[in-house]
Amino acid sequence: MSALEDEFGDVIRKARSGLGLDVASVAAACGLTERDVKSMEVYTRRPSDVEVDRLASTLGLRASALRALANETINAPDGPWHVGDLTVHRETTHHPSHCYLIGLPGGACAIVDPGDDDVVEAIAKASRQGGRHPVAIVVTHGHHDHTGGVLALQKIIGVPVHIHEADAASIDGVPASALHTFNDEGTNVSIDGLSWHALPTPGHTAGSTTFVFTSGSASAGFCGDTLFAGSAGSARAGYDRHLASLRERLATLPPQTVLYPGHGPATSVRDECIHNPFFPA
Repeated sequence: MSALEDEFGDVIRKARSGLGLDVASVAAACGLTERDVKSMEVYTRRPSDVEVDRLASTLGLRASALRALANETINAPDGPWHVGDLTVHRETTHHPSHCYLIGLPGGACAIVDPGDDDVVEAIAKASRQGGRHPVAIVVTHGHHDHTGGVLALQKIIGVPVHIHEADAASIDGVPASALHTFNDEGTNVSIDGLSWHALPTPGHTAGSTTFVFTSGSASAGFCGDTLFAGSAGSARAGYDRHLASLRERLATLPPQTVLYPGHGPATSVRDECIHNPFFPA
């Protein structure tokens, strides 16, 4: 089991901020003091179940999932590293953020979010080992801890870079001939048998995207900072949009879909439908 990226305090702070509520308003609505709420947000006060339920109601979160998070009863197994015929390899940058290599037995592979130059050499080498050959770099969103190694890696392996047009400015310098963008409709791509759907999941950024790779009935979604196990990234491009991405797009993927976030452990749609306070009840 792996530690979660976010704790109870992170979740209530993100929800409060997303809703545009100050600490005083939340405290008053829940029958708490401002000090109580502030202490919960920085992990120095553990709430009672009654307090969690009041916070969930005020913040529009799922109470059962929020209670489990507060009581620290959620654990993410991390992995699996085989999804159908797909294999998943992970390198972690110093930020830390995750860079993934996903491939098929036939050798075609794609790199997800090379976030810093410190993973470029290792991931470039891995993309050419054991009969592998890279066919694409895909970028879930335009923040530097997910794009920092794109230019260096693309120069080494020479493959196209796929990114939502709204975040494309973040990888300025990629040759125009290698830049493949898509809009809010998303896109389906298949190269040498490696297939994925670019599913726009805006909210963390305007161009945040979940790349869903498929192998038969199995699927693996690389969701960047749209979702963390038991939580979600910050909603810098609109909280309503972010909630819609979580509740109407990710939550409706096949339950067995494995989700690989940009930070923290891997999870699944099934587990998030149980454990994620931002998901629908």
